[in-house]
Amino acid sequence: MVLWYLLNSLDPKEYAIYVFCFKKGELYDQLPEHIQKSILYKASGKWDKKLGRALLKLVKADQLAHQLNYIQAHFKPDFWYVNTMIIPDVHPIAASLNVKVVTHFHELLYVYSLIRSFQMESIINNSAVCIGCSEEVCSHLINMGHPNVQLQPSFIDFTTINVDHNKVNALKQKLGITASDFVWVISGSATYMKGVDYVLPILDRFKEEQVKILWLGSLPDDGLLYYVKEVVERRYKGKLFFLGPQADDYYNYMAIGHGFLLLSREESFSLVLLEAAYLGIPIVTFNIGIAPTFVKKGMGRVINSREIEDIVLEMKWLHDHPQQDLLELKNAALAFSLPKQVANFERLIAKLFP
Repeated sequence: MVLWYLLNSLDPKEYAIYVFCFKKGELYDQLPEHIQKSILYKASGKWDKKLGRALLKLVKADQLAHQLNYIQAHFKPDFWYVNTMIIPDVHPIAASLNVKVVTHFHELLYVYSLIRSFQMESIINNSAVCIGCSEEVCSHLINMGHPNVQLQPSFIDFTTINVDHNKVNALKQKLGITASDFVWVISGSATYMKGVDYVLPILDRFKEEQVKILWLGSLPDDGLLYYVKEVVERRYKGKLFFLGPQADDYYNYMAIGHGFLLLSREESFSLVLLEAAYLGIPIVTFNIGIAPTFVKKGMGRVINSREIEDIVLEMKWLHDHPQQDLLELKNAALAFSLPKQVANFERLIAKLFP
C-alpha cells in the first residue's frame, strides 16, 4: 500500500514512472494512466507473451533479464526502485547494466531467512541506497555495513478510513456483542508470526469475563489455525471471531473494538497501529516495530516481555482504564499521513538524485 500511495501521489510532471510486477495484483489495473507498466511474461495470461516466453526458453535466455533489459533500453530510468527485499533476482541484473538501485526494506530478520545468503549479499552490495521503513529496519541495514541507509516511514491515506456507525451497530448485533462486552480487535494474517497461538491462553484467562476478540485478516489453510479454531469451538465458543480480510467493512469491524491488541512476534513497522490510533482505539502491544516510540501516555500500553501473564495484566489495565486520550491517539497517527510522508519521500529522492 505504501508503494501504491507513492505511485498515485508523485507529480507526473516531475516524475516519469514505469512499474514492473512479477504478478498481476488487485491494484495493477487501477494504476494511473500516466504510469507505464508490464508483468513478467509467465504471469501475464496473454498468448503473445506466452509465445515470447517460449521463444526465450528455446534460446535459453533469462526471461526476467530480457524484460528488464528491454525496459532499461526503452524507458531509460535514472534508477530502479525495488519495493521489497524478497525479489533478489533483480539486483545482479541491475549490476550487469550498471544501473543504480534503491531497495526499500519493509522486512526484519525472519524474512532474511527466506532468501539465500548470496542473495542478501547481492542486495546489499548492489543497492546504491537502502531505505528502511522504520528505525529498527534501518539499524539492521547499518549493521550489515551499508554506507547509505535512509529512513522513509510507512504511512496511510487516512482519507480512506471511513466508519458507518449504523453499520457498526448492525455488525455488533450480528456477532452477538452486547454493551457489557469488552471487545479486542487484532488485525493481520492469522499466523504463528502474528501470534495467533497467544489467543488461546488469553481466552483461558478471560473465560469467565465478558471479553471477546475479533481477528481481522487472511486465514491460512494450515494446521495451526485449524488447531486454534477447534480449541475455541470446544472451550471458548462465542469469544473469538475469525472474520477474514473484510475489505468492505474492515474499518467498521475495527470500530467495534474497545482495545487493539498486537501480538506479533516481529513487526518492521505495523500500519495497523496507525489505523487503530486514528480510530481512537487504545493499544496494547508487544515491544515491536514502532510501538515503543509510537505508543505514548494516554494511548495504551507496551509489553516488554512475552509472558502471557504480562499480556493479561496490561489488558486488564485497559479494561479498568478504557478512557484514553483520543486526541493523542489521532495526532500520533497523523504524523504518518500520506501528505506528510509523500513530501518527505520527494525530499529524500531529491537528496539522493539531485
